[in-house]
Amino acid sequence: MTLTISQARRLALSRQGLAKQDTFGRGINAVERTIRTLRYVQIDTISVVDRAHHHVLKTRVSNYQPAHLDTLLTERKSIFEYWHHAAAYLPMEDYRFYLPLMHGYGASRKIDPTVSKEVFARIRAEGPLMSKDFESPAGKRSAGWWDWKPAKLAMEQLFLSGQLMVAERRGFQKCFDLTERVLPQDTDTRLPDDQERARFYVTRILASQGISRPQDIGYMRTVTSRFEKYKILPGIRTALHELGETGEVVPVPIGKETYYALKADIDSLPARLGNRRLIPISPFDNLVINREKLSQLFGFNYQIECYVPEAKRQYGYFTLPLLLGDEFIGRMDCKAHRAQNLLAVKNIWLEPNVSVTDELVEYFYDALIRYASDLGCDSVQIETADSKRLSQKLRNRF
Repeated sequence: MTLTISQARRLALSRQGLAKQDTFGRGINAVERTIRTLRYVQIDTISVVDRAHHHVLKTRVSNYQPAHLDTLLTERKSIFEYWHHAAAYLPMEDYRFYLPLMHGYGASRKIDPTVSKEVFARIRAEGPLMSKDFESPAGKRSAGWWDWKPAKLAMEQLFLSGQLMVAERRGFQKCFDLTERVLPQDTDTRLPDDQERARFYVTRILASQGISRPQDIGYMRTVTSRFEKYKILPGIRTALHELGETGEVVPVPIGKETYYALKADIDSLPARLGNRRLIPISPFDNLVINREKLSQLFGFNYQIECYVPEAKRQYGYFTLPLLLGDEFIGRMDCKAHRAQNLLAVKNIWLEPNVSVTDELVEYFYDALIRYASDLGCDSVQIETADSKRLSQKLRNRF
């Protein structure tokens, strides 16, 4: 089975809920469906515009509210926090498939057992606690976020090894409780064998990504170390072969690469995208987080530069990829000044093949109005763009 690059992009966007607005519906049930379909939503602390998890969900559910996440985590308990390839919200129905990862962390990371026992005992006796509920050792000052106090290290290790879970977030601080008190009683906790786990990753990632190569599936953090990810590739390839024999999965040659997709998803591939709109995408969005795959499928070379020394940045601290239809047409550096209710657009860079037309200006105007509103801003300031024509026309509109 072969797909054109346009069909492959449409498949990816369709499964990611970006082919049309509100693919998963609206309201808290749509938020839950989004997380179940994507299989994870990355949690991130950077709030230049919006934290990654809020941005990803707002992009797919137009009336999303942060309170929806809190309700799903603490009341419905249909999602939980754990480690995917990064910290993430995950569907509770997938919990058992993270047990091998928890066991791996428990065996590979050792923390002072005395401190761990004290932390565990306090939480058992007092209920959910945060890191700040434990005092630093007398006379010791923190040298930065990496110099964690022993209690915080112990809490994180107990969390990674599955003995504690995030019961709630207070502000943005994790509040830990015993797993036995957080995990719903009907949760399946059977430990999957290697074959079952490999099939899980193949089917879930293909269902959420639409189309992937074996290394894209292995890219997701399914082991305790990035260097160990290649050890699971044989299992993934075996699962792809077995599912191919049943017809559930099909290989899809694109150029010189062989991708894989679920046969059912190809059969239901929409003939065209839904309403065409310009979407600012989070740097941590599921669609773009695998930069190599992004370059392969969409021809868009992107790097987040907040981790790059300022002098070496080509674009900006926190540039957002700009998706229009099935193409990434550029990137935007912006900042939300919430005290002034202002979205400041510092710069816009268009890809070399993109022409500034009146239609494109309208796409930008609509997108910026919508994005500013999502951020709680009621005004937009255009500082500059690499296209003088675009910056002038947008300034005239704002």
